[in-house]
Amino acid sequence: MPTITPLAEKSVISVDDVYNVFGEGWSVTRCYVAMVTGLNIGETSSLSDSFSVTSMAGIDIEKKPVLEMVQADGADEGCVTFVLHEEDHTLGNSLRYMVMKNTEVEFCGYSITHPSESKINFRIQTRGGLPATEPLRKGLNDLTDVCKHVLHTFEAQIKDFRQQQGEAME
Repeated sequence: MPTITPLAEKSVISVDDVYNVFGEGWSVTRCYVAMVTGLNIGETSSLSDSFSVTSMAGIDIEKKPVLEMVQADGADEGCVTFVLHEEDHTLGNSLRYMVMKNTEVEFCGYSITHPSESKINFRIQTRGGLPATEPLRKGLNDLTDVCKHVLHTFEAQIKDFRQQQGEAME
């Protein structure tokens, strides 16, 4: 079973920082990390460290942060680029759509740095001094709600279908 070990990199936002900034929206990333790494991040004893994954033998697997916040020194909090590692257009376009629904967002866009890299540069610019983390958090929360609704609807339809098939067999 993989273990969680701290990262020493200063530029990495810790899991606790991500959770504090994005609240429930962190569940989207947490679920993704769990799928990719096989870890159940929700069952870890502490979310206070940045993390990387090591194998059972103790051999380090490539250490990558999940999320980085890139902001020029002295720059406005309302204009930030977030780097999402191991992500592609699936999350990028969906999240961009959800963030752009916020009337306080002046610009939101993303780019994939190179076709061979799984990394998104996600840029948010807000109006009126609103920190860019707020629309990102809200977008992640809204996207989580939409995904939960789709999953609930899908599971309900499967249940109905199986009941209909069971009645037809009798």
